[in-house]
Amino acid sequence: MKRKLLNVVLCVAVTASMLAGCGSSNPQDATVKEAPEEAPEIQEDETVQQAPEESAAYNIGYTCPTLNNPFFVGMMEGAQKAAQERGITLTMLGGDNDVTKQVQQVEDFISQGMDAIVIQAVDTTGIVTAVTQANDAGIPVLTTAETPTGGDILCAISFDSYESGFNGGTYIAQTLGEKGKIIELQGVMGQETSREKSRGFAEAIADYPDMEILASQPADYDRAKAMSVMENMLQTFDEIDAVYAANDEMALGAAQAIEAMGKSSEIFVMGNDGTDEALEAVSEGMLGATNGTPGYIQGYIAIDIAVRHLNGESVPKVINEKNTVIDKTNLDQADKILKAVSEEDWYWLDQF
Repeated sequence: MKRKLLNVVLCVAVTASMLAGCGSSNPQDATVKEAPEEAPEIQEDETVQQAPEESAAYNIGYTCPTLNNPFFVGMMEGAQKAAQERGITLTMLGGDNDVTKQVQQVEDFISQGMDAIVIQAVDTTGIVTAVTQANDAGIPVLTTAETPTGGDILCAISFDSYESGFNGGTYIAQTLGEKGKIIELQGVMGQETSREKSRGFAEAIADYPDMEILASQPADYDRAKAMSVMENMLQTFDEIDAVYAANDEMALGAAQAIEAMGKSSEIFVMGNDGTDEALEAVSEGMLGATNGTPGYIQGYIAIDIAVRHLNGESVPKVINEKNTVIDKTNLDQADKILKAVSEEDWYWLDQF
């Protein structure tokens, strides 16, 4: 819990050129005016700063479960882009999948006098204490993905985790001709997102009487754990037709285990998120599909809505995000599906 926190601090004037990424070879000493082609690899315990050109209008704190997962790194990049465009200071932290650490991060945001706080909770119940503290301090709280079970939330930016799981189950069933045996790799089952994805997946498969879920086992959204779990599944079951993983990291770990056993042509693997590496794996045939839940756009929306509120605009209580299955048939549209945030793509304004 005492590990260094990752701080991504962006201070860019409203009149500055739009930036699309973060980082330089020495980010603490440089003012970045053009984004690199690829985002730098960021570790949970690193501190990354960009020097301001002039004071920003608002300070916003954002805590998410971890920044060691490509999905949340993408979310950070989307939030950064929105912050850079709007000339605000963004501090973004990863919580090491520890709600106690997230509570402390929110308390720090409060003591720092943040103008708004965005939370993607590790635990929707455990974070309530922090939400109510922010409420008492008069700081608006927005959430992405999961919505806390208590406290006053200004706006919940949420994708439908149940729908993600249901999409996965339906797609796999149809791909297999409505008949087959499946392994499900679940996320962190203490998290609402994981539970809802699993529930949606199970209910989708239940619609197909000739489909069977051989086993459902958590692998904590971790590639190495998923690889180990899949190795055990391959030894336990003689016949496996498909694997559904609740995120792309687990799907890639499962695919590696399957490839090592020489069964890549026999077992269809589907992930969830639409990370860059997963899209590449779909292109190469290592993964059959991924259900794109665009973290990049999620982060962008959170900052956009926070700034609109701080500027005095009325905002909705809920913003519903999109998710879209991506396979080889629409792979060429993946970038627009997952990262389109130009003004003409602001679909969430239709929900105001």
